[in-house]
Amino acid sequence: MLRIGARLALVAVLAAVLVPLDQPESWTTPVTLSETLDGLPVADAGRAGDAVHTAGAPDADDAAQPAAPAISTLVEAPIAFSVVGFTAPAHAGELAVRTSMDGENWTDWEPAAYLDVEDGPDPGSEESRSSAAGRHTEPVWVGEARHLQLQVADASPEDVEVTLIDSMHLNDGPVERHTEPAVGSPADAEDLQIISRAQWGADESLSRSTRAASEVHMGIVHHTAHSSSASVANGYSRDEAPGVVRAMYRYHTETLGWADIGYNVIIDRYGRIYEGRKGGFTEGIIGAHAAGNNTGSFGVSVIGNFIDQQAPAAAIESLTEVIAIKSAIHGIDPEGFTDQVGDGTWRPTIVGHRDVGQTSCPGRIQDLLPQIREDARETAVRFPDVDATSPHRGSVLALADAGVTEGCELNLYCPSETLTRAQAASFMLRSFELDPIPGTHFPDVPAEGVHAAAINKLAELEWLKGYPDGTFRPYQQLTRGQLATLLARSLDTSDEVADADSGSDDDSNTRSLADLIAEMDAALEEPDPEPDPYPDVPSTSTHYDGIMALAAEGVRGDCDGQGNFCPNDPVKRDSTATFVYEVRKVHGLD
Repeated sequence: MLRIGARLALVAVLAAVLVPLDQPESWTTPVTLSETLDGLPVADAGRAGDAVHTAGAPDADDAAQPAAPAISTLVEAPIAFSVVGFTAPAHAGELAVRTSMDGENWTDWEPAAYLDVEDGPDPGSEESRSSAAGRHTEPVWVGEARHLQLQVADASPEDVEVTLIDSMHLNDGPVERHTEPAVGSPADAEDLQIISRAQWGADESLSRSTRAASEVHMGIVHHTAHSSSASVANGYSRDEAPGVVRAMYRYHTETLGWADIGYNVIIDRYGRIYEGRKGGFTEGIIGAHAAGNNTGSFGVSVIGNFIDQQAPAAAIESLTEVIAIKSAIHGIDPEGFTDQVGDGTWRPTIVGHRDVGQTSCPGRIQDLLPQIREDARETAVRFPDVDATSPHRGSVLALADAGVTEGCELNLYCPSETLTRAQAASFMLRSFELDPIPGTHFPDVPAEGVHAAAINKLAELEWLKGYPDGTFRPYQQLTRGQLATLLARSLDTSDEVADADSGSDDDSNTRSLADLIAEMDAALEEPDPEPDPYPDVPSTSTHYDGIMALAAEGVRGDCDGQGNFCPNDPVKRDSTATFVYEVRKVHGLD
């Protein structure tokens, strides 16, 4: 990924868990019904005038005009339906449909657009090999209908397979009853509400297993375009929106043969966000939204057709929020570029479907992408790899706000990684606002090294010391005991702390016999002290004084939930943040 300019200056916000949209503890969703018709009867020739296109009488000097499209009879469907889709022969031309609920009052003819070749699973994938053969149209949202009529150019309606879907309980069919709150598969994110698959009524028996990519580098924006008429495509009500998602899911799995719904995230015109393809919001689940570009990308689609009108502000706001959070989760710079998706072409990390294929998708939303990228970059969640429930998250964010840490890479903190002695030096330099000293103090720390100036400063202060052979060993992992001694030295609490050898973790090192006798004599004359707070830190430990000095200041660290300190364990980045944050407070820096 190409990173342009400085690292993201991301706005820190309070951590929260990504949760399903509020719901009652008991609710129902309609079971989606579907029927397939193997073609429709052809109407009498006299009815051809009802078609959208009719053959005109060619002038003598003109080339022959194309034949009028064939038209079916008026058909009463076996079920009432909210969506209709078609599978036509390869040679078929333009196709259109009109519908009626009562058989008397009919809609206008509605073109049924064919799926773009760029829709669907990646070529060569198992999902692609399992996809249904044929030339499929987009599913057409009709709301409520019981009758239909079809016309098709260059083919017969008898050769067109019709898929009817009822996702709105139009047939008084069964409902699925839920008695427990739907948790859904999305995981930690930043104050984002999602309508889970259970909430919008996904029939999990229709889906197959999904795959995840190890890395995600791009977000691809779509509109569903389930009608060429904006008034139809964008006219669904708030109550109908989940039905549109259910119908799309049924069409993608049953008719097209995909493993699941194609998009990772779906947004309706009211700004509500739906969990799409199963596998988890924070995972790199491979979708079926942009053939050849699914692996390494996430797909988010706004329900509607926005070729001739712009998507509502509520939908754009949610789209921006989803892109911000998904970008943060996957370490994507929303204003950056990448060549890691598709054919290796350098493209923006957030693109419209038309940027990776020959399609008009996502309509006018494309015009808003520059602003969406900018807004997403400014509002992205910081350090999504630090779990919202982590006891260290507050300290990590506080240090980031103070400019102490930028994380391990773009917007990631790597909480479980360990620190080297050299990295610890730079961390302390920034934490306690110290001035670096150029040059080198140790033979194994070159002057041009990234951490050399920080090591020099801490060596001058005697916070970090070298080994008896004069080396510093910058790449050696820092232990929890060494960190305690280092931080205690910053407080300058005692001579014992100042003299402790932070370069050694051998707990066999002991004080002199005279020191031990003196301590025993002093103990006989004083009341029994409070027991040491850590059972695994004996008084003979090299870092005992540093650990106890921090404990005396209220800076504690339980490593295993059982009251131990684990002084010889490598210290992790997240616990380091908490130790440092607490000591900064003692210094009055927070």
